Amino acid sequence: MKLILDTSNTKFQLGGEFTPRLDKDGNQRRDKSGGTNLPLWAANLVAWSDGTVETILVTVALAEAPKVSQGQYVSVQGLQAMPWVQNGNSRVAFRADSIVPISNGAAPAPKAN
Repeated sequence: MKLILDTSNTKFQLGGEFTPRLDKDGNQRRDKSGGTNLPLWAANLVAWSDGTVETILVTVALAEAPKVSQGQYVSVQGLQAMPWVQNGNSRVAFRADSIVPISNGAAPAPKAN
């Protein structure tokens, strides 16, 4: 099950560089579920919302890693949460359609409800 998240009241900041998502053999994974077959990249994002902060690992399917600097504010489009269970452990994977830098470097204002 994929859950689309409402990020209208959340600011995101890049916590580190994008790195390739690798399979168990060390090869870069590709987007099979989205049908694009593009390479998968992941980065930690710091999510600021309603006085709380959380760091999440978010994966995107792109031809090349996004050119974003650590600490830079980004716009995240189409953020999905995908719950999964392995060996009795529950986890949540996050995936986005796109992650792009906010050009002026300032934190984006939360959208009005």
